[in-house]
Amino acid sequence: MAKGHRRIEDQGGVSPDDLVTALGGLGALGEGDTTRLMGTIMALAGEVFVLRAQLERLTRALAAQGVLDARALAAAEADEDLQKWLAVEESAFARALTAPFLQGDRTRDATSWMRDA
Repeated sequence: MAKGHRRIEDQGGVSPDDLVTALGGLGALGEGDTTRLMGTIMALAGEVFVLRAQLERLTRALAAQGVLDARALAAAEADEDLQKWLAVEESAFARALTAPFLQGDRTRDATSWMRDA
């Protein structure tokens, strides 16, 4: 393991609060970029979990009402218009997600305003 990196050992049955505390400790050595990146990853992971849970609730509710079944989902997935939409959305999402890394900071440099005159 590289110097400066610490490992969070799998404790088995670790509560979410303990995990958040442990992850928060990763930035304790002043690793600002690492801390911000981990915060971004955790925020995105939280959003993914919320969306997965919402999708599962909607799927179950529609199936319970007889509106949706596995065949309907398979047919929708095979739909040519949906495939075209997915390709466009995936590309736009990837560009937006990587823009801060590939395009750099698009804001004006304001450091001169922060200095004492």
